[in-house]
Amino acid sequence: METLAEEYQTLSKRNTALSRYNKQLIYWMRILGFLLLLALAYIIYIEYYPPFFGRWPELTERYKNLQLENEKLKAETDSLNRVNNLLVEISPYYTGVFFEVQIGAFENFDLEKYKEGLAKLNIDYSGELDQYTLGKFRELEIAQDFAQDIRKMGIQDAFIVAKVDGERVTVKEAQLEAERLREGDES
Repeated sequence: METLAEEYQTLSKRNTALSRYNKQLIYWMRILGFLLLLALAYIIYIEYYPPFFGRWPELTERYKNLQLENEKLKAETDSLNRVNNLLVEISPYYTGVFFEVQIGAFENFDLEKYKEGLAKLNIDYSGELDQYTLGKFRELEIAQDFAQDIRKMGIQDAFIVAKVDGERVTVKEAQLEAERLREGDES
């Protein structure tokens, strides 16, 4: 059997070893906590600023270049769409669905002699009346806005005329055909 002094010495050694172990554990926990705090701070930092190292700066620069190229392509596409819409409007040929605004129809009134100077005025001689229209729009909403503006200018009887491949149809038929064409383009 151990004496009380020996037991005290054993417990004292064990206490010293545990104390040392606790100090080491606290030391490593502080280091780990500091590293976790540093990692968290870096994660928060890179949310707002580009990181210091790695591929981030390269990717950030590439992303900016792609954004600039995208903006240029959008501007070019918008420009081409405007030119295309202008060409469609002044073209005498029809393919697809168009909406025009009719501003008048007359039986004994002929503007043929002025046609050269009236580049944007469309004249349809197909029926008993000569029908005068303005614009060629692919979108009904734009044609409706244009018709409203024409009415504000004083031509109160202006209304929308729909054409499919150059043939006059009802607005509803034109909308159905436009929807059918869109569905055909998507598939």
